[in-house]
Amino acid sequence: MTRTGRTAGFAATAALAAAAALVSTPAHAASPAKITWKPCADDRSAQCGTLSVPIDRARPKLGRIKLAVARAKATDPKRRLGTIFVNPGGPGASGIDFVLDRAGLNREVRKRYDIVGFDPRGVGGSHPVKCGKLGKAPALYPKNQAEFTKLRSYQRALYTACRKNTGPMYDHMGATDFARDMDAVRAALGEQKIAYYGVSYGTWLGQRYAELFPGRVKALVVDGTMDHSVAGAVRFSTDESRGLEAAYAQFARWCPTSRYCAIRGKNPWKVLDTLRARAAKGTLHDIDSSKIRLTTVGLAQMVRATMYDPIAWNELSEELAYLSRQKVRKVTSPRAKASPDGRFAGIMCSDWTFPVRNHKDLAALWKANRKAAPHLGTSPLGYEAVVACLGRPAGADRQRPSRVPPSVPVLVIGGVGDPATVLPWAQSVNRQVRGSSLVTYQGAGHGMYGLSGCVRTSVDAFLLAGRRPAGGTRCPAVLPDYSSQGERRAPGKAQEPLRF
Repeated sequence: MTRTGRTAGFAATAALAAAAALVSTPAHAASPAKITWKPCADDRSAQCGTLSVPIDRARPKLGRIKLAVARAKATDPKRRLGTIFVNPGGPGASGIDFVLDRAGLNREVRKRYDIVGFDPRGVGGSHPVKCGKLGKAPALYPKNQAEFTKLRSYQRALYTACRKNTGPMYDHMGATDFARDMDAVRAALGEQKIAYYGVSYGTWLGQRYAELFPGRVKALVVDGTMDHSVAGAVRFSTDESRGLEAAYAQFARWCPTSRYCAIRGKNPWKVLDTLRARAAKGTLHDIDSSKIRLTTVGLAQMVRATMYDPIAWNELSEELAYLSRQKVRKVTSPRAKASPDGRFAGIMCSDWTFPVRNHKDLAALWKANRKAAPHLGTSPLGYEAVVACLGRPAGADRQRPSRVPPSVPVLVIGGVGDPATVLPWAQSVNRQVRGSSLVTYQGAGHGMYGLSGCVRTSVDAFLLAGRRPAGGTRCPAVLPDYSSQGERRAPGKAQEPLRF
């Protein structure tokens, strides 16, 4: 889940601070640094500022960077409970934007908590990653060892370019760095303990903070939970593929019951299977251009883009209906090329290691994904994460079980039809973190707090009163409601690709 639209506005406000992004480090730290607050450019009811932090606390000579920080103060200060830090995931989404959106938190939470977030290092106003231009991109889905070698070399060249143009910070963008930065912001605010609400990749960042600073966490909510114990490229990618297929299964159950489904009266699974067979033969074209071939991966990507919020299901049904009406003809177009995203790779590959040695390993991964998701074939997201790390150094904090101690109050949220952070991951984290509570949302979508009143009730009670939900709490699926706005369309296309 990514939100980056407002970051540019903050960056403009903080231009002078950003220009001095790298400065020398004093020999000895005195009292915690303070944040000088100013009204945010895009929302003057919120405050924005910057905080200087070391690139590497073990090697102060590497210099410092400025973090862009935002705060929305509690609207009922007499009843204030403290500060809640928020992060929307990405990896690489803007914490500033999330604060300006109040993280989607309910009014009572906004009354009682200061909401604080920051752009993680490398993102938005926090010394953003710069990679420069690379040469011609190779095929994203290599057919043989020679093409695999080109893809791996390209990803290695992307790492080298980002490292050169961004500076030494590029090797320090993992969850451990994020957690230490967050603790620096906490100290600057003068808070002894903080609450935390993280979505998607932000759940791993919150877990890492709780591992390093358990005594400073009053409540940790992880919504759409990443499981850092998931090891290996095949396991990671097949979990993603099963999750996407489970999300489509929810759409397939909804479609026959709703007048807003454009393929109502047809079997959604058969429609998908027919389209996928045509895509494999090269007889489907892209919705926006009759000259561009729609591949099986492109079809899976189309499905995935509409699974983050069920409000997009009517749009998906219209797309499937349109594709079904296309005349059968051969469509040829260039193959999908690697799309350089140094920020995503810089963060993801700092904490995840996916050993893929050659094209044979990649072929085995594809085969396992087709078995895990027989109708969709794959989750493009799982594959993106794996190939993003080709040719890069191994992650600094490789996959392993959670180290969050039982003393930390943790609420874990998982969804049966979550297409990105799948339910087995939430269940696994719940088992690993002794004493944690699990709420299971039985519907589809990503970021369950914003989709389910039942989930919101559990989270709000946990944050406001410290009440844990009953063991085995399950929240019923919430189907899309178009009645209040007619045939409501899904939100416009995100500026950033929907990821974790």
